[in-house]
Amino acid sequence: MFEPLVVGGKVEVFNKNRHVSDDMDDKEMFLSQIIDLKDDSIICTMPVSKGKLIVLETGTLLEAFFYAGKNVYRADCVIRSRGKEGNIFTMELELKSSLVKFQRREYFRLECTIQADVITLTDDEKKEFIDTGKVPVNLLMSEDKGVIVDISGGGLRLFSKKQFEQGSIVNIIFTINVNGKEKKMSLAAKVVLSVLGQNYDNVYDNRMQFVNIRKEDTDVIVKYVFAQQRLMQQRERGL
Repeated sequence: MFEPLVVGGKVEVFNKNRHVSDDMDDKEMFLSQIIDLKDDSIICTMPVSKGKLIVLETGTLLEAFFYAGKNVYRADCVIRSRGKEGNIFTMELELKSSLVKFQRREYFRLECTIQADVITLTDDEKKEFIDTGKVPVNLLMSEDKGVIVDISGGGLRLFSKKQFEQGSIVNIIFTINVNGKEKKMSLAAKVVLSVLGQNYDNVYDNRMQFVNIRKEDTDVIVKYVFAQQRLMQQRERGL
């Protein structure tokens, strides 16, 4: 039943028990991991957010995205039971919909190394952004440096020396090469997660979701992702 999935695979879950709309403050993603696959259920770690354990109740409805290699699979789930294995809190997921391959093009992530500047919006600037949908000009906060390590049309993962507040809005500025031309991107994103990296000292691992991104900017990133994937495939074949 769960043949495409693998133990150790990353899982992103959204709580469906609360109303989830397109408003950026309504969506909250938690990170989990598969630790066992049973005949009719999936055992995952209890999710984390901002480095803290999120204890979800039995009966909670979730929208889950399961990573398996380069593929992503989606399903609606319910927490059937909770448990503990050693020091790890767990949840048993029962699927309430079919496990289907997620086809949204902008969701595919590309591993990369892209230098970026990150500016955190102040409370007043965030309010203006929420009201207008546009990042204010002449932001007050200074730039922080970071390195984008994977990117998709929906968001990115960034390493930085600074920890960003979960739920804060940042403006990310970076340059990518699309069809032989340098394209400077300036995009607003919500900080979904910012935790100290496991394999690095004093480096924070940040997950950021683009908000109010224009379709043309999404298309630029998707073109970049697929162009880079084609280049890697050509190199692997020795072309």
